[in-house]
Amino acid sequence: MDLITQGILGAAVGQVGFQKTLGRKALAYGAVIGMLPDADVFARLSTDICSEMLHHRGFTHSLFFAPLFAPIMGWLCNYLYKQEHLPSWIGLWFWSLITHPLLDVFTVYGTQLLAPFSDHRFSFCAVPIIDPAYSIPLLISIIIGWFIKKRIGISQAISAVMLLLTSAYLFLGVAVRDNALTYVKQHEKIPALRTEAFTTMFSIFYRRVVIEETNQFRVGFFNMLNPKPIKWHTFEKSPVSDSTLTKREIQIFYWFADEWVLPNDQDDGLLFSDMRFGTGDENLKGYWGMKIDKNEKITWERFPVKITFSRIQDLWNTIFLFH
Repeated sequence: MDLITQGILGAAVGQVGFQKTLGRKALAYGAVIGMLPDADVFARLSTDICSEMLHHRGFTHSLFFAPLFAPIMGWLCNYLYKQEHLPSWIGLWFWSLITHPLLDVFTVYGTQLLAPFSDHRFSFCAVPIIDPAYSIPLLISIIIGWFIKKRIGISQAISAVMLLLTSAYLFLGVAVRDNALTYVKQHEKIPALRTEAFTTMFSIFYRRVVIEETNQFRVGFFNMLNPKPIKWHTFEKSPVSDSTLTKREIQIFYWFADEWVLPNDQDDGLLFSDMRFGTGDENLKGYWGMKIDKNEKITWERFPVKITFSRIQDLWNTIFLFH
């Protein structure tokens, strides 16, 4: 999920498990450690346009990173503070690090849990990348716990309850996604190569349903709390030459987007759109893509999102499910 939410989760982990032995610094360290795996975003500073796709949510987001890194950093923190709390420091580093990829796997992006041994991106398509319904309850519990200095047990109990509730929310997102797919497949008799119900902004219930067929994609929106027939938008796939498909950047983009890619002819070249994301008429084809022009120059493209009153109203309706 987003960087702030990862910090909040790390702080909650520190509060629940280690505030009693390490004090309130367990919250501060937990927040920093929880965000640490996302330091791989600095790969975007590379001149290689594929660097962020390749390296973000790579090894620092695998299940092997925390077991290797936590003992070293835990020992170092224990040494610096001259304390006899080595198990607590190692535990804080381990759980704050390991929960980062475990949370990311519930998003549409997914993460490479088995890196460096596999580059497969695991994803449950359960929750949006930014979801206040998950983040705000945890943040409230942390704030309460931060100001309760003498009753650590109470603050730990509050955060523990919030961690359980927010974890249940993640699995609710998985159930909503599965139910949405079942409903679509039963009621929309469309021959498909594959179908997915991606999340939209801030809502696990309002889904962007994408159906891939041999020569086209269908995109529609579906509210699980108020099921109605889906209005489909159809996009034809443009033909792509083998020489283009074998280019390194295009292959990486297909891998990054889990092959949910729409090739679309443009006046000045061929645009490949990531079909997993997008809301509204302006972004039915997604928020970003990769373009190869007629001179075979490849660029990373981001599509503008118009912020209008109607868009804000639509977003409000999406959040509060008035569909």
